Amino acid sequence: MENVANGDAGIGVVYSPMIWSDVEAITRQFDETWGHYTSIGNDKKLSMLLSYHFVLHYIEPATRGEIAHKNGEFMGVVLSRVAGQPVMFGNTFKEMAKIDERLNSTPAGHKALVDLELGFEIERRMERQTSINDKAPAEVELFLVARAARGQGVGGALWSRTMEYFERSHAPMFYLHTDSDCDVSFYDRHGMERIAEREEQRHPDDGRDPQTAPEKMFIYAGVPDKVTKTVSE
Repeated sequence: MENVANGDAGIGVVYSPMIWSDVEAITRQFDETWGHYTSIGNDKKLSMLLSYHFVLHYIEPATRGEIAHKNGEFMGVVLSRVAGQPVMFGNTFKEMAKIDERLNSTPAGHKALVDLELGFEIERRMERQTSINDKAPAEVELFLVARAARGQGVGGALWSRTMEYFERSHAPMFYLHTDSDCDVSFYDRHGMERIAEREEQRHPDDGRDPQTAPEKMFIYAGVPDKVTKTVSE
């Protein structure tokens, strides 16, 4: 089922459930927004492979995905998870293994993949330190708005629809990971609480590549029916 946005903000934007063929568009926008090609020797091919791994990592546990598009162009996506609900795609692990095989085929790719996985392990460590998974059965895995869509209400609409999903699922709390490479003020404005903060410079022994590691990593948490729901960014 597709829904077309009403009102002035996001007029003509269509929202629909994610399908597997959307992975390519999500990955292209992810790489355009957060790609690491400048920090790995301007290797755009390697950067795209890393972006594929990132996107598949977020898709694997997701129980819901919603895409925004306008006139056939990708405008944004939210991937979310509620514990106990079935995942969207059962083939994600196999697809990720193919990407990882290509990454591991070169020294630069192997090094980048090891660093990427270390970042995910640090996120899991932060989750254990805060016991957030004991309190929050829901998570926003990926929240991405295309640059061309910003300022049109797309991010706010995707956010609102995700909060409604969490409410329908009776999730008492949800959380998300983000870092200093993102606009974390969005979460502050929407009434979420920053429950964990990690500064890279305070952890020089973790072994992360300073070229690619964000300066800070955060966990934000919120209650779905209490955070601000708005259709404007």
